[in-house]
Amino acid sequence: MSQRSALSILAVAIGLSPPANAQIHVGPRVPVPSSIGVPRDGVTVPMQDMGGRPVVELKINGKGPYRFVLDTGAVTTVVSEELSRELSLTAPAGMQVAAVGGGTPPAIVLIHDVRFGDAVLVDMIAAVMQLGGLLRGENAPRGVLSAANFPGYLLTFDYPGKRISIKKGAIESADSRSTFQYKEDQVLPTIPLRIAGHDTEVHLDTGSGFGLTLPMKFLAELPLASQPKETGTVRTGGGEFPVSIARVNGTIELGKYRLSLDDVRFSDARPGPAPAVGNIGYGVLRDFVVTLDSKNQRIRLDQ
Repeated sequence: MSQRSALSILAVAIGLSPPANAQIHVGPRVPVPSSIGVPRDGVTVPMQDMGGRPVVELKINGKGPYRFVLDTGAVTTVVSEELSRELSLTAPAGMQVAAVGGGTPPAIVLIHDVRFGDAVLVDMIAAVMQLGGLLRGENAPRGVLSAANFPGYLLTFDYPGKRISIKKGAIESADSRSTFQYKEDQVLPTIPLRIAGHDTEVHLDTGSGFGLTLPMKFLAELPLASQPKETGTVRTGGGEFPVSIARVNGTIELGKYRLSLDDVRFSDARPGPAPAVGNIGYGVLRDFVVTLDSKNQRIRLDQ
């Protein structure tokens, strides 16, 4: 079964609604730690790999290390049911959770501290889910760490150098060439694309092992250099969706960069009732150094 960033779809389908007296800092839709500690010179750790998805080692409540996928497409950090039991994680007092699009909401837990190299995240909320169907194989990751957990810091994915860094700072401005601004109401980082003369926006999704995925409507709107070929389906909280691939007849531009892609994937897969947006994953990002400023909602791409 082909999947469009199943890890991200899983993690996005979560929304948290805290009471007024909650001690955890929770934005309108994105929970973040109560405090973040990073050395003055920042932290750099090796970027491990699971099918193109960046993987890091974390210590949780003094135990570990545990392997986690670091995902820009995840609103909330997710831990596996097995790891939650192993660490005896418990729910934060007074916190409520709801699943986007209805359905049964996931359990949530409070993690006292997460150590990411020499960085420390204190009092972090995570959802608990069964991940065995997504994170498979020997030494499979035990969860998904949301890239939204670092407001006020620059989180850099250096794909060519195979390293990830965190450092205090901000991306000062967007030029729409290599630095991009996404809107306040866009919870996930979004970047503009121009595809064969058509303008659209897609999520920048480190949790996707694929290249470029577009909504199905683009099969009729874009000039194609090959007939679409259905490659399977993906099941999400929003339903089950077919996936097709085809070659686009025309240039694909991301700011000042031209993307070289043999095939584009097409699918309306989404976590809930919201319209499909599409995403860019490892098949494109592997050539870039990607920096995320989640506080100011900016992205910088360097090559």
